[in-house]
Amino acid sequence: MGFDLQNYETVADRLVRWWAAYPDGKISTEIYKYDGTTVVMRAAGFNNEGKLVATGYAEETVSDRGVNATSFVENCETSAIGRMISNSPIGTAGPRPSRQEMEKVERTVPVRAVVGSGKPVEKPQPSSGAFISPKQQTYIKALARGKGWDEGETLEQLHAFLGVNDVILETLSASQASRVIEAWK
Repeated sequence: MGFDLQNYETVADRLVRWWAAYPDGKISTEIYKYDGTTVVMRAAGFNNEGKLVATGYAEETVSDRGVNATSFVENCETSAIGRMISNSPIGTAGPRPSRQEMEKVERTVPVRAVVGSGKPVEKPQPSSGAFISPKQQTYIKALARGKGWDEGETLEQLHAFLGVNDVILETLSASQASRVIEAWK
């Protein structure tokens, strides 16, 4: 694989551009297919006038490690949103796939090496604190379950606590996640 994850826009970055272009717009998501181990999500984006301007689909499968071990549905939703934004009139600020989609590609490649050299390529490391960690996601979900909240109520509580309505659990920063954990304990 000859790609550098730093060249790919994150879904969080795409969301910032989306809300700048469509401050009164709307994003909706729905489960298109779910069988317990695989999910296909559809995201739809509406402009300030409420007109549908783009859709995007994504597929994820539950795994025994990584984000898809605990949050494959949420991960799929994030990917569908990123794909929808790349299909929209505002497009992308770089290659069409999002960084999350390319991380998925990277996860499925067992050996990474420079072609012809036989030397391993150092895996890019995300900047510290950039995104919520899988451990933080799991902890927040456990705290929400302890309060009797389903996923929808958890999202509403997140939005109310943070004073925003344009994030989902996977797009929180590590510092936002820490604030939520401290407040919900």
